[in-house]
Amino acid sequence: MRKRNAGRGFTLVELLVVIAIIGVLVALLLPAIQAAREAARRSQCLNNQKNLALALQNYHDTYKVFPMGAQVARRSGEWVMGSSWWYGILPFIEQRNIYDRIQARQASGEDMIFTADSLNPLTQNALSNLAPDVMRCPSSPLPLMETQTGPIALPSYVGISGGTDIAPDSPDYDGAGPNNWAPSTNRVYVNQNKAVGPSGSIITSSGMLPPGQHINMAGCTDGTSNTMIVSEQSDWLRHQNRNISTPYHGDPGWNQDGTGTAGGWISGTDSIVTQVPRASSINIDGSLPSDAEWPAVEPVTLFNLVTVRYPADLKQVMGDEGAHYPGCSQTMGHNNPLQSPHPGGILCAFVDGSVQFISGTTDFAVLLRIAIRDDGQNVTLGQ
Repeated sequence: MRKRNAGRGFTLVELLVVIAIIGVLVALLLPAIQAAREAARRSQCLNNQKNLALALQNYHDTYKVFPMGAQVARRSGEWVMGSSWWYGILPFIEQRNIYDRIQARQASGEDMIFTADSLNPLTQNALSNLAPDVMRCPSSPLPLMETQTGPIALPSYVGISGGTDIAPDSPDYDGAGPNNWAPSTNRVYVNQNKAVGPSGSIITSSGMLPPGQHINMAGCTDGTSNTMIVSEQSDWLRHQNRNISTPYHGDPGWNQDGTGTAGGWISGTDSIVTQVPRASSINIDGSLPSDAEWPAVEPVTLFNLVTVRYPADLKQVMGDEGAHYPGCSQTMGHNNPLQSPHPGGILCAFVDGSVQFISGTTDFAVLLRIAIRDDGQNVTLGQ
C-alpha cells in the first residue's frame, strides 16, 4: 500500500505572523474607512443645511419675509411659549401634515403653547415621532431626544439672530473667558439694540432670524452670499479644565429639566424680547459705552437661536457654577459657540442657499461679519 503524506499545517510562528500581517492591514485601513465615513456624514450635513436654506427661501417666496427666529404666543391674556423658525418651515421640509394639524387648532380659536406636551394627543404623538434627517447632523454624538421616550426631537442646527459688536473695546467681551475673545479690527460695527438673557447672554437682532421680527431679502444689505442664516450646534461642550471630562449639551433645543414643557425644535420664546437702545453709539472720546449705560432688561426664555459671541468651533467654555463663559449654558445658551464634530470647523448655510465650511481658525471679526446682515463690510472666508 502507498503511504499517503499527511497535509502540513501552520506552525504557531506562521500563524502569529499571519495574524500580525492582518492586524497591520486593519490598522492601515481603519483610518481610511473612518475618514470616508466622516466625509459621507459631512456631505449629508451639508445637504441638510442646503435644504434648510432652500426651505427658508421658499418661505420668503411665499410670505415675502423670512420667519421670525422665535415667536411668543398668547394664552388667556398671558404671554406663553411661541414657535421657533422650525415650525414656520415645516411645509417646506415635507412636514405639512404636522403644520396643518397645529394650524387647524389655532384656526379653531384654541389657545396655543408651542411645547411638546401642550398639543392634542394625536398631534403630540406625531411630534414625538417626528425626527426628519434634515434636522440632525449625522455626525452629532448628541442624543436625538431628551429621554429615550421623547418628548420631542432636538435639532443640530440653530438660527442666527445676529452677532455681538465688532469692536475690540466693546463691553460685550468683558469677562469673556481667559483669552477675552474680542475681535481685532479697525472696521467697527456697533449693535444699536440688544437684550439680555440667562447666564449673562447677549441677544441682538442684527442677523436674518431675530426673535420677534421678520426680515426680508432687502434687509440683507451685506449681500445674500456674505450672510449666514443657519449653522451647526451639534457637539458636546467641554469644561475649561481639560482634566474634567464631563460633556455639556451645546445644542439649541436642549431643556435641562427634562419635563418636556419647552425645548426641542418647536419652541421659540415665552416673552417679548425687548431690544434696549444704547444711550449713545460712541462716547466723545471714541470709546464704546459701558453696560451701565445700556440698561439691562428681564432675562428671556429662548430656544433655537444664537447670537454669535465666540469664535467658531470653540468648545471649552463651560465651568463650575458661575465660571462659564458668559452666555454659555446647557439650557438656552444664547451665546453657545457654533461648533460641530466635523474635524477642523463647522458648516453654515447662507441666505443665497450656499453652504460653506467655516474653519475653526477663521478670524473672529470675519465670523461676526457673516453673522450680521448689515455691517457694511465685505468678507473673505479664510482670511
